[in-house]
Parts: sequence; C-alpha cells; structure tokens
Amino acid sequence: MNLTDLPDHPPRILKLRPEAPLVKRVLYLGSFVMLAMVTQFFVNAADSMMVGRLEPAEATASQAALGLGMPLFWAVGGFFSAISYGTQAMTARRFAERRRARAGQVLFNSILVAIVSGALGSIIGYTLAPLAVDFLAEASHKQRELAAAYTQIRALGVAGMVMTFSYKAFFDGIGRTYVHLIAAAAMNLINVVLNYMLIYGVDDLGIPQLGLHGAAWASTMSTYLGLAIMVAVSVRRRYRGRFMIYRPAHLDVTVMRTIVRLMLPSGSASVILMTGFLLFMKFVGQIDAAAGGESNTYSAATAAIMNTAALCFMPLLAFGTATATAVSQSLGAGKANLAARYGWESVRVGLIAVTVVGLVFWVFPEHIIAIWAPNDPAVVKAGVSSLKLVATCLPMMVLGLVLSQALYGAGANLYVMVAEGFLHVGVLVPLSWLLGPQLGFGMEGVWTAAVVYVNCLGIAMGLKFLSSGWRKIRI
Repeated sequence: MNLTDLPDHPPRILKLRPEAPLVKRVLYLGSFVMLAMVTQFFVNAADSMMVGRLEPAEATASQAALGLGMPLFWAVGGFFSAISYGTQAMTARRFAERRRARAGQVLFNSILVAIVSGALGSIIGYTLAPLAVDFLAEASHKQRELAAAYTQIRALGVAGMVMTFSYKAFFDGIGRTYVHLIAAAAMNLINVVLNYMLIYGVDDLGIPQLGLHGAAWASTMSTYLGLAIMVAVSVRRRYRGRFMIYRPAHLDVTVMRTIVRLMLPSGSASVILMTGFLLFMKFVGQIDAAAGGESNTYSAATAAIMNTAALCFMPLLAFGTATATAVSQSLGAGKANLAARYGWESVRVGLIAVTVVGLVFWVFPEHIIAIWAPNDPAVVKAGVSSLKLVATCLPMMVLGLVLSQALYGAGANLYVMVAEGFLHVGVLVPLSWLLGPQLGFGMEGVWTAAVVYVNCLGIAMGLKFLSSGWRKIRI
C-alpha cells in the first residue's frame, strides 16, 4: 500500500469527518504494529499476571518488585532501543525516495551500532540494578530483594532487545509492519510456556518453583527467540536481494553517526520517562512504608494500574509508529501537508478508541485490577479510585503519544526529549511527591499528579505538531 500517492492539500484539524484513504493506510500499518506491541506487552504482562497467582504475600511483594524492575529495565533497554527511531525515519525516507539499497544500508549500519550498544546496555543494566533498586525500594525488604534480582536477569536480554528493535525499525520503515508481529507472537507463546514452568515449577521435569526469578528468565530467553526470527526474515531473498542489506561496502560512518545522533535524544527521553515513573513508584512505596507492617499493597496496586494503562498506550504507540512511517515517507516524497494530515487523522482514530476504553475503566475498575491481583482484595480496593482518575486523561494521552511518535518520524527528536524532560522534572516528580507522601493525599494524590502530567504532555505535543518547523527537518 503506497502511503504517498495522495494529494498534498493542507490539513483541516477541526473537521469531524475523517479522511478515509489516510485512515485506511494508517489502520493497515498500525494494526500489525498494534498487535505486535500488545503481544510484546503480554511478554511483560504475563510476568505480573502469573506471579499474581502465587501465594498472596509473595504475589503482592513480587508485583511491587515488578513496579520497580520493569521501569528500570526499560530505562536502560529503552535508551539503547531508541536506535529504532533514527533507523525507521531514515529507512522510510530512503524507501519513499525509491533508493532501496540506501534503505538496506541504513539497516546494515544500524545493526553494527546495535551490537555494540546492546552489549553495553546489558552490562550497564546488570551492574547498576542493585544500586538503583536499593535507592528506590521503599515498601519492604522483600520488594528490594526481588526487584534487584529480576532487573539483573532481564538486563541480560537488553542486547537482544536492541538488535530486535533495529530490525523492527527497518521493516516498519518500508511498511512491512507484520514482520515484527510474527516475532512478537512467537515470543509471547514461548514466554507463557516458560513462565508456567519456571514460576510454578514442574516436579516431573525436576524444575523448581522460581517465582519472580523464573518470570525474568522466561522473558529474557523469549527476547532472543524474537531476534532470531527477525534475522531469519531479513536474510530471505526478497529483502537481502532487493535491499542489499548485508554488504560490507555499506559500512558508512556518516550513517552510523546520524543514527546515533537521532538515538541520543530519543533514548534520553526514554530514560527521563522511566526515571520519572521510578521516582513515582518510590513515592508510592513511601505511602506503603507509612502504612507499616512491610506493606506492598499500594505499590502492587500502582503496578496493576500501570499494566492496565499500558493496554491503552501500547496501541496508541502502535498507531504512532505507523504514523511515524507515514510522516517520514510523506516528507521524503516532498509532501509536508500530507504528513501533517496523517498525524491528525491518527489522533482522530485514537480519540474514538479511548472514549470506549475510558468508559470501561470508569465502570469496571474493581474487575480490571482483580485481573492482575486476584488473590489480594486489599490491592483491588487500593487501586479503584486511581484507575478512574486515569480514565479522565486518556484523550490527552492520545495527543501526547501519537504526536510524539509522529514528531520522531519527522526527526524532531530533540524537542520531544526536552518537552518530556521538562514535564517530568517540573511536573510529574515534584507534584507526585507533594500530593502523595508530603500532603497526605495518598495514592490518589500521586495519580492526580500523573493525570496533570499527561494533560501537559498532550498540549506540548499538540502545539508542536500545529507548528510548521518539524516539516523542514532534513535527515
């Protein structure tokens, strides 16, 4: 499906009727990315859901540990996996310019960068995990112990994750978004099987019950399976021959430098994002600590809400990724107005979807949280009002997530990094600290701060996309 064979007339932002041709193209690309992201999300969500079915005390402590371990893993892995932003934007533009060999050259150089940066990411993640957890864990000693071990094991998979994102960016950039869906589906299937065996143990096979440690090993092993599938697809003749990917002559320091230049602000934005959420979890842990008795209730409830919210922002990121491809290809074809129309049409689709989801969050909060914590009613009770708060900010989440990805596709990575950094340092972190443990509004105060942050992010990305500066960026 050609993304750029449409007229280049200016966008009409406030119109009600969507442009069917644009929506059709975004939905086509985005549906594969969405399914892949949701599937990949369940690689991580399976950890939380399955440890949540252990004995109540261990389940709650394990989920509280995941509330720290998962953002820590993504802080490190997300920084280096930001190689995907530059790789996708450059690939999409070269593809739109009908220079397939140059698109293959982008992937070749991206792979070389990914090998080095992925290995470095695994070393950094494994080394720093205990120190970071020791600073952040507030709820209980058990949370601290489990989170450190979980994060170290997951850090071993950062190298595979970065390589996978490099290949994913290439295939997304040329419009073959279904490739990562295949890999993600296989990853999820293997992860669930390994989770069951390693979390609960299999006596007949001599496998002991490893609990949260088993979940970490399962996720790490499934990551490398996904990478193997992506590599296998890339060496097929239709890609190896047409794009001439694996040619030593493609080695180009300038291409590498551009990939890294686009990676650094995007990766920094990811670190800032996860650091903000980690401090957010630290403040929730302080509320748990104030409750006494080695409580993990509020931390586990917050982890459940984050997992639930992820079911919204993962599809939004997927459509944002599809939009980034459409924006990049449109700019590569010299159609800046078409690029803008793709962004706003994706926002319209997202708004329709989250309206339905928000109603479900508001009407059935207890049932939703109980999916993550079926054996501890206290966790369910603690999270109900905060999940309702999250439902109120979903429309602005659409603006923030979809348009930030569209801006990445345009090459405006630095703006996104600065905006997210300012909002985390100036809004999310201080406000969650003030409204949560300091003024005594508890978990609802902390989540009120998160709602304010999401609304500010939506405004920041919406205003930037309304401007014309991003249309002139050259990469």
